[in-house]
Amino acid sequence: MQDAQALRAKQAADAGLLRRFSLETLQVGGLALAIVVFAIIVQLNFPVFLSLPNINVMFVNFLPEAIIALGMTIVIITAGIDLSVAGIYPFSAIVVGLLMLAGLPIPVAILLTLAAGAVVGAVNAFISNKFRVHPFIATLAILLILRGVNIIITGGSPVSGFPEGFAIFGQAGIDMGGFTLRYSVFIWLGLALLTGYLLRHHRFWRLSYFIGGNRRSARMSGINVERYLVFVYMLSGTLAAVAGIIVASQFNAANNSYGQNLELRVITAVVIGGADLNGGAGSILGSMLGVLFIAMIYNAFAMSGISTYWQDVVVGAMLLASILLGEALKRRRA
Repeated sequence: MQDAQALRAKQAADAGLLRRFSLETLQVGGLALAIVVFAIIVQLNFPVFLSLPNINVMFVNFLPEAIIALGMTIVIITAGIDLSVAGIYPFSAIVVGLLMLAGLPIPVAILLTLAAGAVVGAVNAFISNKFRVHPFIATLAILLILRGVNIIITGGSPVSGFPEGFAIFGQAGIDMGGFTLRYSVFIWLGLALLTGYLLRHHRFWRLSYFIGGNRRSARMSGINVERYLVFVYMLSGTLAAVAGIIVASQFNAANNSYGQNLELRVITAVVIGGADLNGGAGSILGSMLGVLFIAMIYNAFAMSGISTYWQDVVVGAMLLASILLGEALKRRRA
């Protein structure tokens, strides 16, 4: 009898703790703790893991995923998905390169490329809204189309020979003694801070939570859901274009092979960071921690010499564990 009373008391205490902390706080906090523990373990085995040059390498290698994850976070919060980013990413790198080779000034080529990314995002939203096609199918179709277009316009060959001034976005930076802290990191950081602030404090951006949580209620409240989704997918396409421009600058070349499986890594990072694929939950901070965790895993595997095939096994297991943890926390709160 006493054991049963003690169990009920413990369950009540656990429920009270869950009520005091949001699901987002618990998941993001748990992820941050996992990052710290993982970093300590790897550092003990590979002392260069937390060195500034290696941290810089992790940032540079996963910068495209980090930028694209900003838009993907908002898409998933609205209960959507955007697979087309893996096509927009190389498409933008190719377009900005071809425009510059055609003689357009660098700023004009960049603006036109950003506009092209936004147009692709608008097409995604139009197909989904107009024909009531699930975003997964609509964006998958656009992804496949763009992959074909990328090969057609390049002939399967890399595009290179860009103007020297273009290198500032992906190669130039601040000399830190042993490495260069690239300006592209500051571009990502500025976009992340701006997006995170707007998503948390600006009423228009916070509508994404309302729409993702209950789209029918949002419509009944007078919100033009379809128009809002156009904005969200255009934002996602534009940020994918930013990532494409940076990678073209980083390598001074563009290739249709860029972005293989990028969409899966981005979605995994966002979900690990606490976003709910059913909509209504997610944060920029959580998504950035998710990208960081995946970057650390890939970097640790590269240092250890373990087969790269195990990377996907570990990341997939993390994704599954994150989803199961989120569902368990929901049930406990209920």
